[in-house]
Parts: sequence; structure tokens; C-alpha cells
Amino acid sequence: MFWVLLRREILGHLITFRFGITVIVCLLLVVITTLIRIDDYEQRLAGYNTARDANRDELLSTRTYSFLMPKVDRPPNPLSIFNAGMDNRLGNTLRIYYTNVPVLWDAHVHSSGNLFIDHFYRIDLVFIFQFVLSLLALLFAYDAIAGERETGTMRLTMSNPVRRGSLLAAKYLGAMTCLILPLIMSFIVALIWIVSTGSIVLSENDFLRVAGILLTSIIYLSAIYLIGLLISAWTHRTATALMLSLFVWVVLVLVYPSFSVSMVDQLTNPVDSRIYSSERAIQQILQTVEDEGRKYLMNDAFAGESEHFNVQGNRNGLHVGLSHGSTATHIKFRAYDWRSIDPESEKSIPHVIRYHQFLTPLKFQAAEKIGLERLPALEQTRFRRARIARNLLRFSPAAMYNLATQAWTGTDLNGVEDFFEAARQYRRTLVNYFYDEDAFSTRQWFASDKGSIDLDDLPRFVYQRADLWTNASRALPDLQILLLLNVTLFLATFAIFVRQEI
Repeated sequence: MFWVLLRREILGHLITFRFGITVIVCLLLVVITTLIRIDDYEQRLAGYNTARDANRDELLSTRTYSFLMPKVDRPPNPLSIFNAGMDNRLGNTLRIYYTNVPVLWDAHVHSSGNLFIDHFYRIDLVFIFQFVLSLLALLFAYDAIAGERETGTMRLTMSNPVRRGSLLAAKYLGAMTCLILPLIMSFIVALIWIVSTGSIVLSENDFLRVAGILLTSIIYLSAIYLIGLLISAWTHRTATALMLSLFVWVVLVLVYPSFSVSMVDQLTNPVDSRIYSSERAIQQILQTVEDEGRKYLMNDAFAGESEHFNVQGNRNGLHVGLSHGSTATHIKFRAYDWRSIDPESEKSIPHVIRYHQFLTPLKFQAAEKIGLERLPALEQTRFRRARIARNLLRFSPAAMYNLATQAWTGTDLNGVEDFFEAARQYRRTLVNYFYDEDAFSTRQWFASDKGSIDLDDLPRFVYQRADLWTNASRALPDLQILLLLNVTLFLATFAIFVRQEI
């Protein structure tokens, strides 16, 4: 009898007008969105390749160690076609200074050049599934019980030897079968289009990540359908069930996610005692470095207190200093490239070398101390609010679905932060390279008149996206909550259904 009920439910959904229209609209939106997202990815990839080539040319033109400030870029994530997340919203280009431990504040964004997609960055494939298919799930559910009770079909069905649990399970599995069908069709269409472009290369793990997105989508649609089924079991009229279902959909999918994020931004003040304490500590570190530099110049045997030591000649100079708000966040320094030095200035060169030999290691150490202050400050402002917002968003299945799929694709905040962790590691590697080359104790730290530096053994920046299991572990908390929500909703619907008069 169960299979008869299941077959009836599946056929009943498949022949409805709402199913056909929604499938057509969903596939049409998926095709359009995939085309837009592929074009956006290709433009961002072209921009990344252009920036990488320009950065390599700039690096190869570096003649002195003090000018060695490589620029690194984060490549666009090919899975951002499914969920763009933070991929193009947070910084993706960063210059590595030996006097600065890089964090999110220091990065810049190079966009795709597509003004339309840069503005409507939320429109991606997950966006389509999140809104269109969830609405279809509620349209399947609102009259599943209330409608049959109202027309008398439920009474006729229950006149047969049918258990209510079997009837409820048949309705759930029948509806989910019809919901999964357009979902899988959408994924297949999107993947075929993505692979056929040739410009997007998906690895084996990427296909497994897509499978994770598909699984998350099914669990999400199941939760939305069960919400509608619960409403249908609780109400007695289909009109009431429809209005209540649409109201819940608007609140959970549209209103609550935006409202909760807005409230977190307004109610959590990023400037607190920890931030002020960090700024004071940073200023003290900066002042200590400046005092050490002045003290050295005062006690040096060279006449005067100028860090130029009266060296004359042809040079390129660059003054570097970063700030966040009104507070300096890393050590200011001057990069030099003396292309030629006057003969009478040669007597000053040993003094210049000893000055940099003394002060540059102090700047390395001070930068590490400042980094230890800036990272907790970043934790207080950006990550703390992100965690609060994430916890609040877990009251919305749509928000949890978005967060979980961001984790699968690696476009979540943690995925972007992986790039900055790689940049911090590269800076440490670059500092070790300076020590290994004894760079700041040589003439080539500030002058190229005797020859440019050799960059053949310079370490290269390497960035790789997080592995599959890291993505899965980041998505797991939201998946677990969605699964728990499914079980809770089904049990609540069953408890209401078995106690009602048919």
C-alpha cells in the first residue's frame, strides 16, 4: 500500500502546472546565471593573470633588497560560480612588506570589470536554488494535508488499511523526489556548461565539492518542505496554509538573514577597550623603533644624525607606510636604489651598511610584535561580528544553506582568510631569505651601482585552496543543524497529524 501511495504522490506532483512552470523557470534562471557567472569568472581570471604578469615583471625589475616588496594575488575560485560568497568581496591582491604582517585590512580588490555582476554579486546558482526551489517546496507542501482534508480525499484514503505514518512518509518522499528532479537537472546543466567552456578546470575534489553542495541543497529543500508540511498539518484550510507558508518563506528566506546581519553591524561596536589597548601597544612599538634609530644615529661615529649619511648620487627612493583609520599599523621605512654613488660618498657607505645592519632586524622583530597586536584587533572587529552573525543566521534554514555551500566552495570567510595566512607565511619565508642572504648587511640592500640583486633563489608565493576535508569540516556544523531541523520538523508534523480527526 505504501508504494501505491508513493506512486500517487509522485504522479500527482509531476502533472501539476506549478511543477512544470517552476522547473522551466528554474532551468532558465540556471542557464542565464551560469552564463553570467562563467563570463565573470573568465574576466576575473584574465584580470588575475594580467596582475600576476605585471607583478612578476615588477619583481624582476627590482635591483636592491630594500625594494623587494613582492605583490601576491589570490586567483578566482572556479566554484564561485555556484556560490560567490566572499570570493570577490574581500581583498584579493596584497603587497608583502617585511615590516608588516598582512591582514584583511591591507588587501585591495581588483574586480572583474563587469560592473553588472560586481554590483549583483549575490546572484549565483545557490541563490537560484535557495529562493526558487524553496518556494516550489512550499507550494508542494501547503495543501499536502490541509487540501486533502478539505476535499475529503484524506478521509477516503484513510478508509483503507493505511497507517498515518506511512501516508506521511509517502507524501514526504513523493514530494522530495519531484523536488530533487529539477535540482539534479540544474546541476547537470550547470556542470556541462562549465566543463564545456574549457577555461574552467575542475579537479576531482571539485566534483566532490559539487556533490557536497548537491547534498546540502537536498537537505535544505527537505527542511523547507517539512516546514510547509507542518503548516499544512496544523491548519485546516488550504488558503490559510498558503498564506502562512508564504509569510514564513518571506521571513526565513528574505527578511531574517538581512535583518540579523544588519542588527549585528549596528549593535556590535568594533571599537572597544581591546582595540584601544592594541593601538596604544602598536604606537609604543613604533616609538621604540624610532627611538632606537635616533639613538644609533646620535652615537654613530659619522658626523650628523641623518640616515642618508650625506650619500650623493643618482637614486630611486620610496617611502612606505600603512595605516588603518588614524592609527599607523606598521613600521614606516624607506626603500632605496642608488643607481650611482659619487666617489666622495664612498666613505659613508660602511656607515650606511652598519646602520641598516643594526636597525633592519629590529624592524623585523617589531613587525612581528605589531602583528601579534593587529591580529587580535582584527578578531575583535571582523571575525567576532562574523561569528555572532553566523550564530544568529542559524535560525534561518536559507542562511544555513548559504553558509554551508560557501564552506563547500571555499568562498566563505575562512576560505578567504586562508589566502592571508599563506601571505603571512610567505612574509616569514621572505624574512628568512633576507637573513640567509645576509641582505641587510650588504651594499645591495640600498644600492645597485655594483650590480643588481640575484633573484634566482627568491622563494615564490604559493597559494592553494583548502583541501576537500577542510571544506567538509567547515560545512559540517550547518549540515548537522539542517539535519536536526529535518528530524525535528518531521516528528512535530507526525505528532500533529496522528492526533487530528480526519
